[in-house]
Amino acid sequence: MAPKTYDDPFRHTCLVPYVDVETAPPNIAKMIKVHDFRRNIFLTLAHSPGLFPTFMGTIGGCFRGEVRTIPLLDWQLIVLRVATKVGAKYMYDVNLPVCELYNMEQAKIDNIGSSPESVLAGEGPWTKRDRLLLRIVDEQLATFTNKEETVEEALTVLSNAELVETLIIIGTYCTLARIIRGLRVDDDQPIRPPQLMDALRASVTPDQPK
Repeated sequence: MAPKTYDDPFRHTCLVPYVDVETAPPNIAKMIKVHDFRRNIFLTLAHSPGLFPTFMGTIGGCFRGEVRTIPLLDWQLIVLRVATKVGAKYMYDVNLPVCELYNMEQAKIDNIGSSPESVLAGEGPWTKRDRLLLRIVDEQLATFTNKEETVEEALTVLSNAELVETLIIIGTYCTLARIIRGLRVDDDQPIRPPQLMDALRASVTPDQPK
């Protein structure tokens, strides 16, 4: 079967058209243009003008050091693990620069796809905290729940707030991955625009004492 063609030069695989920012409601257009470069996922989510702002509010909270409880690199470890394990390349590609900007160890990036068995066996570059976060992610992806012993062990290194926030992040980014994969959202062109790192410095803020 020949590939479909569309009038939109940015659309090659996406199963729904991208929202036209020029005709979107003003509040939605403002959210789409939060950066001065294109993000196809925003133009997809904007089809739901009622839920898009709330959904983006949750993700946006993760960006802000004064809002999130969990440390920035824990958040990104969770996101990269989810993206890798569910095959959400787009989500991985747009989050990797955040990890690089805030100096995630290259060994952790390189091993983010390691098997659950290797994590449990103590292999790889992970701290105790990393391993517990990865275990929580892996169990959630496999069974939609966690073993009681995993939760109990996690609470020796995570606060109650951090544990709950971890589960919120997993659920939120799994939803995002389902949209990306289910609707075949196109990779952004370019995925790393020249002004990306400056935009990330402004929008993703370091951890702050709580």
